Amino acid sequence: MKNMGLPPETILIRPPVEAYSLLIAVTGGCSWNNCVFCGTYRGIQDYAIRPLEEVLETIDYESSMYPNQRTIFLAGGNPTSAPTDYLCKIISHVRKRFKFVQRVSCYSKALDIVRKTDEELKMLAEAGLDIVYMGLESGSNTILRIMKKGTNDKTFIKVGRRLLAAGIKLSLYVLLGLGGYEHSEEHIKGTAHVLTEINPTVFRFRTLNVSPNIPLWDKVQSGEFTELNPVDTLREERDIIKLLGENVTSEVYNDHMNNYFPGATKNIQEDRELFVNSLNKLINNPQIQKLKPRMRMRM
Repeated sequence: MKNMGLPPETILIRPPVEAYSLLIAVTGGCSWNNCVFCGTYRGIQDYAIRPLEEVLETIDYESSMYPNQRTIFLAGGNPTSAPTDYLCKIISHVRKRFKFVQRVSCYSKALDIVRKTDEELKMLAEAGLDIVYMGLESGSNTILRIMKKGTNDKTFIKVGRRLLAAGIKLSLYVLLGLGGYEHSEEHIKGTAHVLTEINPTVFRFRTLNVSPNIPLWDKVQSGEFTELNPVDTLREERDIIKLLGENVTSEVYNDHMNNYFPGATKNIQEDRELFVNSLNKLINNPQIQKLKPRMRMRM
C-alpha cells in the first residue's frame, strides 16, 4: 500500500533548546512509534531513512545559505536508528561544510544505542556528534511497560553510561504525571534512581499532555488512568529532585510551554535546595492548588 504520510524530509518537531538551530532532516517518523502517550508521528509520518546523497546535498545547500551557522540539529524521531557509517558521513560533512559549528545534535532512543557497539558510539563522537536528546519519561518499569516504551530501567542506565563514556553528552526527558495517580510514587522513586545511576549531562522536565490523538486519551476517558492536577505534577518534580543522589551534577531545565515551573540550573547538586524551596512555594500557592490539567492540541 502506498504511504500517504508526510515524506521524511518534512520536519515535524525539534527540542525547544534547538529553536535557533539549523534543522537538517535525516530520518522521518519514529522507528518505534508505539508509546501510548505520544502522537507526534502516528498516522502522520512513517519511519524512513533519507538517502545519503539527498542529505549531503541538503547540507551543501544549507551551508551555502547559512555559512556561519553554529548549531545543527539532525532531525527525525531518532536518527541514531540509522546505520553508524551513514550517520558518521553526515556528521563529518556537517563539520566540513559549517566551519563555525559548535554543536551537532539529534534525538535518540535507548533501543538505538543498545544496537550499537561501544566502538560505534566512539565513531559518532569522533565524527562530531555532541549531544543526543532521549526520552527517559520514567524510571519505573511498571510505567514503562504500561506506556509501551519498549525498554526498562536497567537498559536506560546502561545506555546512558555508555553514551557518556563514548564522549557524547546526554539530555534526558522526564515526563511528569506519566504514572497518573495510580503509579505516582513509583514514578518518583524509579526516576530519581535512574537519574542518580546515570548522572546525565542534562535532564529536562516535561508535563504530560493528554490529547485526543494519543492512545492514552481512551484510558483517561474510561477512568483507567487519572491525570495529575498541576499541583501534583509539581510535587512529583520536587520529590524527584529531593531523592537524587549526592553525585548528581546534571543541568536541569523546565524549558517547555507545558511546564508549570520555569526553574533551571547548571548544576542541581549546587542548587537543589533552591529548586526544592521554589517548588514548595508554588505547591503551597492556593491558586496553583485550584488548577486542573490543561490539554493542548498544539505545542
